[in-house]
Parts: sequence; structure tokens; C-alpha cells
Amino acid sequence: MITKNILLFTILSFSLAFSAFAEVYRIVDEEGKITYTDTPPHDAPTKEKVHLPAANIQPALKTAPMVEAVEEEVDGYQEITILAPTQDTTIPPGQETVAVQVGLKPTLKAGHLIQLLFNGQSYGLPTATTSFSIGSLVRGEHSVQIQVIDTEGNVIGLSNTATIHVKRGSAQH
Repeated sequence: MITKNILLFTILSFSLAFSAFAEVYRIVDEEGKITYTDTPPHDAPTKEKVHLPAANIQPALKTAPMVEAVEEEVDGYQEITILAPTQDTTIPPGQETVAVQVGLKPTLKAGHLIQLLFNGQSYGLPTATTSFSIGSLVRGEHSVQIQVIDTEGNVIGLSNTATIHVKRGSAQH
């Protein structure tokens, strides 16, 4: 499977690299129809070589480093951390929800539950899952945090806090 992916990536990389150097021709036929081609025309009534501008290449976005996990062992948990979203993640306009992924080391123990905190308030009910979805996001800065709760309802562990920034369109723009 990995070999297939590497081969596909290599083929696509070469095809994109060579297509950037291909020449483009503009042909206008007797009826005035315009056609663009990479094959030099021999019998076209009107032909001209098209000079394309340089490709618009954008640098890759830098990813934020993962926020350090709480390292002290809390009631048997060596690590309670928010894997996603990372610290200072920006939620673009149009994205209505954000997925929250929790990392626990070791895995969640029997009877323990996870409570998602959104802006310091409980979001939903405690659950045994490590994946959450926060919806109806409003513009601004928000915090996400995780609590691990024991069988008696006591908070026995707390994750790092991840800050997210929600962008929304404005009526003025």
C-alpha cells in the first residue's frame, strides 16, 4: 500500500513538473473560435504562442507545535492531552464545527469518563469517547480543555488548554 502511494506521488510530481514547462499555443479558426493547445499547430489560419506568467506557488502553512502534555501522573494517567485542535488553530469562515481529539496514556480506565470543557464550561455530557465535535461556533477566541472524571464524579485529571480562533464573515465585507 505504501509502495503504491509513493509510486503515485512520484508520477504526479513528475507530471506536474513537466507540465509547467509545456508551451501553450492559441489558435483562432475561420469562425473565430479560440482554442488553446500544447501541440504546435501546422495548418491553423491564426496561431500564436501564449506566454504564461510564472506559476503562483504559495509556501506551505506552518503548523503550530503540539502543546506540551501534562506530564505528571494523575490517578494512573501519565498523559492527558488535546491532540486536535492544536494551540492557536484558526477556524475559517464556513467551517461550522471543530473536531476535538483527546490523547490519554494509558487509555481510559473502566468507569472513568471524559468531560469536554468549552470556554471553561461543560460541553455535553461526560462520555467514554476520545472524540468530540463542537458546533455553532461564533467568532472570536475560545478555549478547549478536557477533564477525566472517576466513577464518583470527581475530576481526577485535567488536560492542557487549547485556544482556537474562529473567523467569520462580516456584514461589511
